Amino acid sequence: MAEVLEAELIGELGFVRKVAIKRMTGELGGDATRRFLDEARIASRLHHANIVAVVDVGVLDDVPFQVLELVDGIDALSVIERSGAPLSLELALVIANAVAHALDHAHHAVDERGDSLGIIHRDVKPSNILLSWAGDIKLGDFGIAFAHERAAKTEAGIVGTRGFMAPEQRTRGQLDPRSDVYALGLTLHVLATGKNPLEEAAVELAVLGGEPVPLDPALPDDVRKLLACVLAPRAVHRPTAAELAASLDELLKRRATGDPRTLSRDALRPFDRPRGRPGALDQLLGIELVREDPVADVSRFRTIAPAPPAPARSRRRLLPLALVALVGLAAVAIWQRVPREVPARITEAPRDARVVDGAAIDARPAPIDARAPTTDARSITTDARMRSAKPQVDAAILERGYLQVRGEATIGLEVIVDGGAYAGYAPRAIEVPVGRHRVEVEQRDGTRLPAKRIEVRPSHTKLHPATLSW
Repeated sequence: MAEVLEAELIGELGFVRKVAIKRMTGELGGDATRRFLDEARIASRLHHANIVAVVDVGVLDDVPFQVLELVDGIDALSVIERSGAPLSLELALVIANAVAHALDHAHHAVDERGDSLGIIHRDVKPSNILLSWAGDIKLGDFGIAFAHERAAKTEAGIVGTRGFMAPEQRTRGQLDPRSDVYALGLTLHVLATGKNPLEEAAVELAVLGGEPVPLDPALPDDVRKLLACVLAPRAVHRPTAAELAASLDELLKRRATGDPRTLSRDALRPFDRPRGRPGALDQLLGIELVREDPVADVSRFRTIAPAPPAPARSRRRLLPLALVALVGLAAVAIWQRVPREVPARITEAPRDARVVDGAAIDARPAPIDARAPTTDARSITTDARMRSAKPQVDAAILERGYLQVRGEATIGLEVIVDGGAYAGYAPRAIEVPVGRHRVEVEQRDGTRLPAKRIEVRPSHTKLHPATLSW
């Protein structure tokens, strides 16, 4: 329901802060808008070191957007997928401990009158836990969080992520803050072992029937004992988030080998840190956003394209160059409208780019309408796409499917589709337009395996993707 861009918040006296802009896309209707604003309203009540902060909310061309704290790093699930191995037990406990403290803060959040907000995250999982290069650990994505003051109710089917839901949440029963504790227990198991005990439907059905969650026998006895309590079938038998945090503190005291921030930072050291760059149109036109009415109840913004100061003669010299550039952009736009078997690559974002709320966790550029101004997906200052209130999607890429590279030798390697238009890491399913695609696998030494071609159809879903192997 939204796109996320990197931007810079520019203030007086040279103040500059990197932020993330999360903006609604398409015509999603009033209920979707209410859900989007509910997420901002709920998260804005939470001020904790382990929760992604909401900085501001505004409207551009009648489309709402959120300004979020930018977490410069990657999510916990990507760390496992890219390394091809689970995290160390100590780091897994450190991450779970930080998230437990974050949940405890959210569960006890109150309004101005001191009344409980009744916040329940409902979607705790590894991909919603962000690790920064500096060692921060933050919980994000309150998009489907429950709270008493929600203006919109989430649909019956949007209740969480399969494999991380407590029994009462899976069966749409009465939710409890300890439903998040259950999800955090499953998340800890995944971080420490690389395996989700509820991944198979048959196991999940048995657990819903009252069977205990099968835990990895390789886990230490004290960790297994805690997880057995956290994953109790009934919420009343589980610890609260605060009690879980205290128990994790005790487990860490027996295993601590260093500072938690250093441990988290060192875990990301093997990965390349992505470098963003300004979008081409941002550099050409100097596009910025300005607030229209600073005293209004809702902050409304408009785009501006200031002309750089230059002598009159210099401007006359630049005019032909600007005309040539605009004619070239128009020609590219016309060329892009011609149907092709494989959509052309529109943007060139850093492959490791990550967003702050987990909603968009693929580190690849998203295809956008070729008729709209194009720019880099991690545009600094503001993205030229933000000038469009109702983004249009080209008919050639409306139908989507998934492909997957399988094989033990390719686990954790980067998969490059159509020369980089789409990318991901094996064995994760990659969403692409239907049609034929050229697939390459880049090895850790930088060389690529011989390319292969694959046909992706609409029937190739995320659970049943088109597969190939080397």
